[in-house]
Amino acid sequence: MRRFTAPSFAFLAFGLACFPLAAAAQSPAAPGTIADNDSIYIDGTTFKVTPGKAKGSASGVIKTLGARELGPGAIVFRSGNKLYIVDTPLRLPDNSSAGRSVFLNADKAQTNRIRIEYVPPKNPEHQNLYDMLKANLALETIQKLFSPFRFPTEVTIKTVGCDGVINSWYEIENSRPTVTICYEYLQAIAQHAPKETTPTGVTRPDAIVGQTLFLVAHEMAHASFELFDTPVFGREEDAADLVAGYFLLQLGKERVRGLIGGAAYMYAGYLKDYKDNPKVAVPLEAFSSNHGSPEERFYNLLCIAYGGSPEMFADYVEKGFLPKTRAGSCRYEYKALQKAVLRELRPHLDRPLADQIWESNWLPESTIRALAN
Repeated sequence: MRRFTAPSFAFLAFGLACFPLAAAAQSPAAPGTIADNDSIYIDGTTFKVTPGKAKGSASGVIKTLGARELGPGAIVFRSGNKLYIVDTPLRLPDNSSAGRSVFLNADKAQTNRIRIEYVPPKNPEHQNLYDMLKANLALETIQKLFSPFRFPTEVTIKTVGCDGVINSWYEIENSRPTVTICYEYLQAIAQHAPKETTPTGVTRPDAIVGQTLFLVAHEMAHASFELFDTPVFGREEDAADLVAGYFLLQLGKERVRGLIGGAAYMYAGYLKDYKDNPKVAVPLEAFSSNHGSPEERFYNLLCIAYGGSPEMFADYVEKGFLPKTRAGSCRYEYKALQKAVLRELRPHLDRPLADQIWESNWLPESTIRALAN
């Protein structure tokens, strides 16, 4: 919910000048509609509702007033001496025994509701990255991989410049569920990806694709938790990591090994000297983060991979990447995760479509060759 208080007097005067008030208010007993270019003002102090009658087009004042589109619906209500607004995705409690939530004025949940956007970079240093992403249809590939999920509203995945900050996040932006990936983050992935295949078999394309898909799947997990009203026990960041790892394991048997190894590579630097320096010292404040430490995320990812496919990832245990003390419980951890996914997320997935896409050649050889350079 976003709280709206009474606007400043100057702002109100300007707004009323643009939308002169009608001589008489509409009857409160007769709910109606807002005509094109008309308005409604709610006084945050007296809570009086006053309609406004426009003399001309409202398009010219949208930018001036900083107005934003609400989407398919909104509710404004009073609680005590405060006003609140709820807009898209407008989620209301369902009265059915399932105890789910429903989305007011949203179309029926359906597949192919991923919208993508390459926002032109602000930093000239990101231009080549921007061009490469577009040339290799990076977001189109991600769009395709997540298209089998039946979302109740459109979800946007976009790449943007973040003024030097390496980050990615999910939020409701301008009333729309949005996953934002910084060019700085993608640039860092490319810069730190191995130039040659590592001793553990991680190739440069593995590291780039694996890490990118893991971070997008992590943010899409946050989107799924909200849009599907999924209950989460424990830290949501940990849950998002687990769902992201589970997602990678579904993307074709011949690719799983590379994707998991590539995703785990982002944490490799933190464990590079673990045999020579088994003790790790971190500031006490680090334990206050809602994210797990890089070392924890590394072991959690490998554990889910090993639990899901012990044969494929057996060497992770044999070579000591995943300690045997943890490996013994990984099958149980995977089964617990799988049970939660099948119960909470599987009903929102078009499985035949997912099988068709995830088992297809969704990563062309031309893209792999481009990433290898």
